[in-house]
Amino acid sequence: MGVDLSPVLDPDPLDLRVSLAAIVHWADSHQLRLRLMEKVAFPVDDMPMFLAVNQLSYRGAMRPTDLALALGTGKANLSKIANRLQTAGLAERVPATDDERSTLLVLTPAGRAIGERIMTQAQASLEVSLADWSADDLATLRAMLARLARDTIGERWLRPDPHRPS
Repeated sequence: MGVDLSPVLDPDPLDLRVSLAAIVHWADSHQLRLRLMEKVAFPVDDMPMFLAVNQLSYRGAMRPTDLALALGTGKANLSKIANRLQTAGLAERVPATDDERSTLLVLTPAGRAIGERIMTQAQASLEVSLADWSADDLATLRAMLARLARDTIGERWLRPDPHRPS
């Protein structure tokens, strides 16, 4: 009796699940993140700090609890990351405007400058990948991905919940 070595999912390149899994795996890869850290001259060799700056760059100020969820870590670990970000001058804690008991983690001007470099590099990499796509294909991709995000994750997928205490 042999062992079945094949994947459970048929690796059909037109299967949406296969394509999405490949893109997510690529975007979440440690090697890609290391290259991006190097390209943007991230000031410290600290992947969790880099990922926090990346999330704050995309989402803006966040409650520590929401940032911990986005990073897939716990509150205690996020507190350590936030302390390192503050020590490096990349982020600071500020009072939440909607709840005096809560705080937000926000990028400092130095953190924003790095965030801008991250966004610029991400855009440049995407443009290289899509260089041969027609304007119509790009417009369709944008619309379909926005719809997929909205339908699977919801309208608020890029914003923290302002009513949820941290």
